[in-house]
Amino acid sequence: MQRLFIPLLAVPALAACTAPTGDFPSLAPRPVEQRSDAEPAPPAIAPAPADPALAAQLAKILADARKGESDFAAALPAAERAVSAARGTGPSSDAWITAQSQLSALDSARAPTAGAMTEIDSLYVSLADRASQDAKLGGVADAAAVQSEVETMYNRQVERLAALRNGLSQP
Repeated sequence: MQRLFIPLLAVPALAACTAPTGDFPSLAPRPVEQRSDAEPAPPAIAPAPADPALAAQLAKILADARKGESDFAAALPAAERAVSAARGTGPSSDAWITAQSQLSALDSARAPTAGAMTEIDSLYVSLADRASQDAKLGGVADAAAVQSEVETMYNRQVERLAALRNGLSQP
C-alpha cells in the first residue's frame, strides 16, 4: 500500500517544477523603485584646528606622556632583571622583595603617562561635549589624535607591567 503512495506524492512535486507558459510581468525592480527620495548628505565640514592655547595644552600633555614613556623605558631593564632573578622564589626571599621594589619603581616611572592619560581623557570629553553644541569649535580632531597616542603608550606600559607582575609568585 505504501508503494502505491510514493508515485502519487511525486506527481504534485513534478508539476511544481514545470515552467508556466505565458507572458508574465518581470519581478525586477521598476525604474520608479530604483530612485531614492533621500535628501543628499550635506557637505562634510572640515574640522577646525585647535586655537593656540589648546594646541599648547595638547603639546604639554603629549610631552608629559612621552616623558613617562621615556622614564618607563629607562626603568624597564632593571625591573626585568629583578623579576627574572626572582622567578621561582617565594615572597619572603630577598630576590622577590627586590623584584617588587623594582616593579614599584617601574610603576612610578609611568606616572607622567598615567597623568597625561587622565588629563587628555578629561579634555577630550569636555571638547566633544562643547563641540556638540558648537560645530565650529576647533581642536576636537587634534585632541582625539593626542588621546589615541597617549592611550597607546599607557596601554603598552600597563600590559608590560602586568606581564612582569605575573612572572612573580604571589603571596
